[in-house]
Amino acid sequence: MRLSPYEIQTLHTSLSVLNFDPLMDSDPSQEPVAGKYLRLYGMDYSETDSATHYLHRWGRVTVPPYTIACHYWLPQQAPTLPEKGMVMVVHGYFDHVGLYGHLVRHLLEQGYGVVAFDLPGHGLSSGERASIASFDDYVDVFEAILSLVKRAFPVSLCAVGQSTGGAILLKHLSLGNRDLARVALLAPLVEPAQWWFNRIIYALGHRVLKGVKRVFKVNSGDADFVRFIEHDDPLQPDYIPIAWLGAMRGWVRECRAMKPCDFPATIIQGTADTTLSWRTNLRILRRKFPAATVVLIPEARHHLVNESPPLRQQVFELMGF
Repeated sequence: MRLSPYEIQTLHTSLSVLNFDPLMDSDPSQEPVAGKYLRLYGMDYSETDSATHYLHRWGRVTVPPYTIACHYWLPQQAPTLPEKGMVMVVHGYFDHVGLYGHLVRHLLEQGYGVVAFDLPGHGLSSGERASIASFDDYVDVFEAILSLVKRAFPVSLCAVGQSTGGAILLKHLSLGNRDLARVALLAPLVEPAQWWFNRIIYALGHRVLKGVKRVFKVNSGDADFVRFIEHDDPLQPDYIPIAWLGAMRGWVRECRAMKPCDFPATIIQGTADTTLSWRTNLRILRRKFPAATVVLIPEARHHLVNESPPLRQQVFELMGF
């Protein structure tokens, strides 16, 4: 099953305004192309969960200058508030909501509602593909959507961030925000592996190059996921924009200069992660977030929400949801 460029464009342009009201918002399962999207990414839970049907709505949220594709799920068919609260899911670089079906399902099964959105330049959101001027733009989008969710769902709010999504949550917490009851950071991005080499590329090429060819890494022990990302996911970018490396450089400097924060986040890191300079990162994070709980998972690679099933289950159990 594949989504054609025409179908992807149809999804881009057909998203209606999201009100965070189940009675008003669009049900993607009732739209042919949207239903195909859900099946491609294994998120059509109604086909596999005969006993439990989850309410799913999606649409667009405008956060100038971006139009953001956003989803939310409730853990029952009736549009009632989940007693356990809502969890904001923030994806990583090159990712999009479609790759987070395992995590969404787990949270729903635990009785939480879920909100997830495509970052600017990713998935079905607007913006130059895989590019950003500053990580502050990511944080602004997250906080704008979080504000909407607060008003629509007056329940406890939590968050899970994978990689760059973890960096976004780190920045949000470092600003002194205490609007999240619990935060799980999965392989949070501070400094990527071989950052010295990326700095050289940026220093030499940022005036003349627009981007560099992406190299697909084996970032999970799930061979099917790795194969899907490289060959079958139509929403995967092929290039790393030079502008994003500049934004990355700014984030590394900012994180190293960040004042300590006493929020008790849970940080989960795989010891086989070759995407991050994870040992360096954990040394920094232990200083910046001294109240955090840091858990290492032997043999786990970078994409923890899509690791092999046994390792993935460990991750989900350790998150505390």
